[in-house]
Amino acid sequence: MRYYDPKRIYKPKLTVWVRNRLYRLALSGLNISSICEIGIGSGYLARYCRENGIAWTGVEPNERSRQAAIENGFTVYNGTMPVFPEISEQFDAIVASHVIEHLNNFHEAIEMLNVCQKMLRSRGGRYLILLYPDIEKWGNFFWVDYTHSFVTTKKRVEDMLLDTNWQIIRSDRYVGCFFQLGYLLYLVGRVIPYFLLPEKQGLYLRSALQQNMLTIASIE
Repeated sequence: MRYYDPKRIYKPKLTVWVRNRLYRLALSGLNISSICEIGIGSGYLARYCRENGIAWTGVEPNERSRQAAIENGFTVYNGTMPVFPEISEQFDAIVASHVIEHLNNFHEAIEMLNVCQKMLRSRGGRYLILLYPDIEKWGNFFWVDYTHSFVTTKKRVEDMLLDTNWQIIRSDRYVGCFFQLGYLLYLVGRVIPYFLLPEKQGLYLRSALQQNMLTIASIE
């Protein structure tokens, strides 16, 4: 993620609506007023939190993304998982959206889960919210991002959470920002002739129609 250049990725205006709906559904039913986000990307969650009265702090190794968020008035620390930087903010939840698959191996993934639990306990928090691709659905397209190093599946992530003493609250598949319609959209995506689209648009659409996982765990 350190070398990620957001300018290379095609993202239509609809992306904001999709991300906001996904965050709203992911956070529903949870008592969360403050978030620490690991891997802030283009800052969608930061802006969603600001617009909805949720305190937000970020941890991001990519200088472009970090500086862009700082210029927009957000607090962002330089850090690379599984090492958590020293931060002073309190938070109810840690959100890591499409981060765990970028770790080098399961040792780092386990370390990240342990570190997140330690940070939540020290900051009065409770929840860990993970979003990640499911290679069982992505297939070889999982490797379209050369920084994907750790293979993620629903069972694999859930087993690691259980082995590190987390309690799983829920674990759902989604496509874009849809859960109940996710599988139907996934099937539609399997038959679209992406090669007929411009490269960036085709890559974006194909990525958007893959099935991902949302897993929420608690330290209780």
